[in-house]
Amino acid sequence: MPPKNCENYEDFLPIIGDFGAFQKILLLWMMPTTFIFSFTYFGQIFMILVPKNHWCRIRELEDLPMKEQINRGIPKNEDDDFKRCLRFDIPFDSDRTNTTNRTRTQIPCNDGWIYDRDEIPYESIATEYNWVCDKKELGTYSVIAFFMGSIVGCLCLGYIADHQGRLVALFLANFCALIGGLVSVFCKDFYCFAASRFVAGLALNNSFVCYFILAVIENVGIKYRTLVGNLALAVFFTLGACTLPWLAYAFDSWRHYALSVSLPVAFVMLMCFLIPESPSWLISVGKVERGMKVLRKAARINKKNISEEEWLKMKQCFELKFADEQSGKKYSFLDLFKSCRRLVVIAILIISWMIVALAYDAHVRVVELFDTNVFITFSLASLVELPAGILPILLLDRIGRKPIMTAALLFCAASSLSTGLLKSQWDVTTSAIVARFFVGIAYNVEQQWASEVLPTVLRGQGLAVINVLGQVGALLSPVVIYTHHYYRSLPMFIITLLLVIGASVILLLPETKNTTLPQTLEEADKRWVINCRCRKVKDDQ
Repeated sequence: MPPKNCENYEDFLPIIGDFGAFQKILLLWMMPTTFIFSFTYFGQIFMILVPKNHWCRIRELEDLPMKEQINRGIPKNEDDDFKRCLRFDIPFDSDRTNTTNRTRTQIPCNDGWIYDRDEIPYESIATEYNWVCDKKELGTYSVIAFFMGSIVGCLCLGYIADHQGRLVALFLANFCALIGGLVSVFCKDFYCFAASRFVAGLALNNSFVCYFILAVIENVGIKYRTLVGNLALAVFFTLGACTLPWLAYAFDSWRHYALSVSLPVAFVMLMCFLIPESPSWLISVGKVERGMKVLRKAARINKKNISEEEWLKMKQCFELKFADEQSGKKYSFLDLFKSCRRLVVIAILIISWMIVALAYDAHVRVVELFDTNVFITFSLASLVELPAGILPILLLDRIGRKPIMTAALLFCAASSLSTGLLKSQWDVTTSAIVARFFVGIAYNVEQQWASEVLPTVLRGQGLAVINVLGQVGALLSPVVIYTHHYYRSLPMFIITLLLVIGASVILLLPETKNTTLPQTLEEADKRWVINCRCRKVKDDQ
């Protein structure tokens, strides 16, 4: 006979403990995972740095002081800055002034380049193999290869997360990060490096998102979800990002640096054997017996005394729900597009995530263009990840996802516009750092909001689809940044326009403040009410 009151077990967290020792252990494991995730995301930046000050090498002048070498052998632009890709032909010693040199023949660099080691004190792959002048796009192409890998990884590993489990996908993602990182250490040309970055890119989202789903979205009570989801990101992602430039600074070669940011990934792989699989996922795919074992362990760790009779009722309810609502059906991401309502919601999530991912990645990389110390500037910009992670903790469950996200995007748009209009380098840098603060808030809110909107049976694949197209946005960010070669402020103007569009479309998304997670597509359909107002999604809709 079917048990009564099965609705009491639809949200099992209040029964086993929604933020006890079990959840705190998961949060503890989340901290190093988040720290290492920052290495996977940002690590490549410091492998491909090129000093803004670099000139043609002229071996005949190398016995002279550097200033005199440049003055004798390097022509100037109209703005009186020395050219990076041209040098004067012989003779070199007929005149020591650049004024007379302007009448001489200018030829492309034919004997390598000299790089300002005060600016970038170590050898990057770009300086080792001279990715400058007619090869300056190779650094951008390697970043595009990384994000192309992330697109493939999102699709494949998102499917694995929903069909084989969160931990399997987490392990495979970090395995890809480890292999890609180690292979890149031995690369001696662009094609090898781009291929290795493609493999590392496979891990980009799932090396963290899978654990985020497991530890935050599916194992923590509603009122603690925001705290747990943002605390590790705020503190440890920030700490990792701030550490990276100084790791690079400490090594004399990008190869040693690449090794140092790749090896820690093995820790996360080991962790996958020490933590339990998500009970929500196990139950949603019919693996009720395994799910019950995890729930019993969680209740024991949380010191919750639950009778065998109640455990039996709970198990029967889970089995009945799976038989009635899912009938063993295997869902695919295509189910998210099979009704007009689902299509609109997913389309809005995709568009907003593409814009946020592009703006975020662009503001991470734009510091390379400023005439300030890139190591100090990157660290200062990364520090804003801390308040950007803490602010959602304080406000999300009081104000809601929609108003915070809208405000963050509009303030980021205003700061991005200021970055494009201002002239003083430190004014530009400060404005860009403020913009990164607001886009960091949007990034954190969007990740949690999308996870709460999607149902458990398709949460992994749904986030994968959203992240895949989001990575298309991130893939375009190096291209957007590259437009500064045509007009200095053009990247910021493009980002400003996109952010305003993003702030507009999310007004149609449902609010998820203080709501339980939808388990099935049918539950999600009832909740996905498109409304421009900040309307809360009620559990009984």
